[in-house]
Amino acid sequence: MQLRMDSRPVGDVLIVQCSGRIIAGKEVFTLHSHVGDSFIKYGDIVLQPDQVEFIDSSGLGALVRLMQAGRAKGGDLKLSGVPAKIRKTLEMTSLLSQFETYDTIEEAITAAYLGSRYSRAKAGDTRPRILCVYDSTDVRTFLREVLCSAGYNALTTATIDDALILLKATKAKLVVIPARMQSVHGKPTRKSLEEIDPAVSLLVLDESFATQDPGEAAEKLLSDVRSH
Repeated sequence: MQLRMDSRPVGDVLIVQCSGRIIAGKEVFTLHSHVGDSFIKYGDIVLQPDQVEFIDSSGLGALVRLMQAGRAKGGDLKLSGVPAKIRKTLEMTSLLSQFETYDTIEEAITAAYLGSRYSRAKAGDTRPRILCVYDSTDVRTFLREVLCSAGYNALTTATIDDALILLKATKAKLVVIPARMQSVHGKPTRKSLEEIDPAVSLLVLDESFATQDPGEAAEKLLSDVRSH
């Protein structure tokens, strides 16, 4: 089975889900290209190998090289949900201790933000943190650039579930969501957020936000943010 990689950004951390095999040849090349290139944009990358069936010596070597490359740039390659078979292989080769491994994605993301053995805590930026949730990559980019240009530290993600993880890790005081995400899994989003931080504010964008005039949308967004 060929290696398949699915990625999603959660704030400044990239989550990479792997399935198939990590072996010499095309699979290792794919891993290097996908993860290695991502260090240009993301300091910390979390690799999920829970659906990987087999990894050979070349695959292990590739993971070590990528981990070293990330740390050389001030970031890290963390592992989350390592299956028992691969964990045993890492233990037998004495490589397990070289990686930061976590049982869950939430733990790995929190470690990336709060600081861990290799990740530097992302606390140097003193700008107010705002979490923006939107299922469109283009709209997320628009939100981030408008808010960052206005002096905010905007972190973006595509789902409420990932936003809840980010909220725990970043302690942001404002979350921006589209109108259609006010309820997720049959539960009000506001309630889910307040269970993590009772002081958090929620800004709900207009249903037509994505199709509004960009200038007017940006002006209203900043006005609403300041009011919160």
